[in-house]
Amino acid sequence: MQTPEWGEMKSPSGWVSRRIGIEHQGELVGAALLLIRRLPLIRYSIMYAPRGFMVDFTNREALQVMTEGIKALGKKQRSIFLKVDPELIARAKDISGSSEPDQTASLPYKPNEIIRGMEELGYRHQGDELNFDGVQPRFSTRVSLLPEEEEIMKGFHAKTQYNIRLSARKGVEIVKGAEADIDTFTRIMEVTGKRDGFVTRDEEYFKRLYRILKPKGIVELYLAKINPVKAIAHLQKQLDDTQRQLNRLDKTEGREKDPVKSGERAAKKETLQKKLLRDTNVLQSMEQMAKEHPDGLVVSGAIEAFAGKSSWYVYGASDNVFRDYMPNYLIQWEMMKEAKKRGCTMYDFGGISGDLSPDNPLWGLYKFKKGFGGQFLEFIGEFN
Repeated sequence: MQTPEWGEMKSPSGWVSRRIGIEHQGELVGAALLLIRRLPLIRYSIMYAPRGFMVDFTNREALQVMTEGIKALGKKQRSIFLKVDPELIARAKDISGSSEPDQTASLPYKPNEIIRGMEELGYRHQGDELNFDGVQPRFSTRVSLLPEEEEIMKGFHAKTQYNIRLSARKGVEIVKGAEADIDTFTRIMEVTGKRDGFVTRDEEYFKRLYRILKPKGIVELYLAKINPVKAIAHLQKQLDDTQRQLNRLDKTEGREKDPVKSGERAAKKETLQKKLLRDTNVLQSMEQMAKEHPDGLVVSGAIEAFAGKSSWYVYGASDNVFRDYMPNYLIQWEMMKEAKKRGCTMYDFGGISGDLSPDNPLWGLYKFKKGFGGQFLEFIGEFN
């Protein structure tokens, strides 16, 4: 969000971008992308440095020079306030969010000293909101991409590993999308928003994001598509396996003397018959889908961002159909592998709530991301 391209991306929304930098002995030691927006009806503006600044926050002199320069620019722009939300970690814990073991001690700075230093320069810390009350989420989960792929997957919960493999077996394939696929992604995003109760961006927003950021290698669009040939083959194999089990039960029916075991046999047969009927219905649906979508049906999508050695999951969407094919699990794994291939050492799963109570409406989002292991992170928050 501190790239020039992000400033260009925000331009149609009424934001004007400015870039500033500070030098020490001829070397750039700090930089910031500032977004400036005029307020309606009055002659003033607001300034925002998304995930900024890019400066050593422990270097008081550099931070002060940066602040004074921005204040001078703010006066020229008639700005009434500046908001910054640095990507500085305040607390790092294990993925469960438990304070033990607390990994914050390994940070190269003391968060409380950063906050105190900012306040001494006139900034006001905006507190410790738990949900999505700020411009950017204060909580996230991250996975290290330094180990080999096999070791990374070993860090996932067993159920997450199973769902990734299950998705591939069922015929889900992950492909990279193009600008022409943005309409499909937007449609599925609208389905997701209605299902989960949030407002979504429109198609033009995602097209603009793709046009501006994709040529610079900053974003990649992924689509999870069901390959009908593979899906039908998988379902047919399941049906054949179930039928063989039923045939074996039929051959030995009536031979069991023990009434308990006889009851168990009857229950097993009933379960298999229900499975056979269910899979037959799914196969018929899949055959119909193959006629309507011979090249495959897109059921999920995601957008990943890259900067330096870091990668972020920034947008995700999933349809209401074939959700039991677990496309969201496979698409996350493919994005992590792509990030590692590009030389990234970190994959950020995006925002979650800091309230990890199962009663929290946002808990399901955390539960999904928790399955991939890694760290639970709390950022330092916003300053005005």
